[in-house]
Amino acid sequence: MKRLYVVLIMLVLAAAGCSRENVKPSADSLLTTAAFNRIEKIKKAYETKDRDELQNTVSAETAGSILKNLFFERAELSFNPRLVRIGASSVTVDLNWRGTWWTAKDGRIENRGVADLVLDRETMKLLRIEGDNPFQTPIAE
Repeated sequence: MKRLYVVLIMLVLAAAGCSRENVKPSADSLLTTAAFNRIEKIKKAYETKDRDELQNTVSAETAGSILKNLFFERAELSFNPRLVRIGASSVTVDLNWRGTWWTAKDGRIENRGVADLVLDRETMKLLRIEGDNPFQTPIAE
């Protein structure tokens, strides 16, 4: 019987020590979450052709190449992040992506690829895209 009380007391103490209130996210975790949120915001702006939002969330030269490719009628993108690399001045998100575009000329076009989205660590602006560009409307062959 005494053993049962000892085990119960240990369980109560262990549960109290593992409460969620004591858990605080690390700086890297917060930075990763901010990067994911920014990428989702850019994706939504691209899908809705929100030029102002794209110019505010993407660097000037990268925004220029994205904005000139908004000739689709509708687009749907899905991103699956694989890895986040945090550097001194940038955050790089490696992801697999899949996209579907509808254009008046070519109809429905699908594409997929692997890209590294490089964001500025301070402003979370998309600096550049390395690899397959998910914001490039493909042309049907």
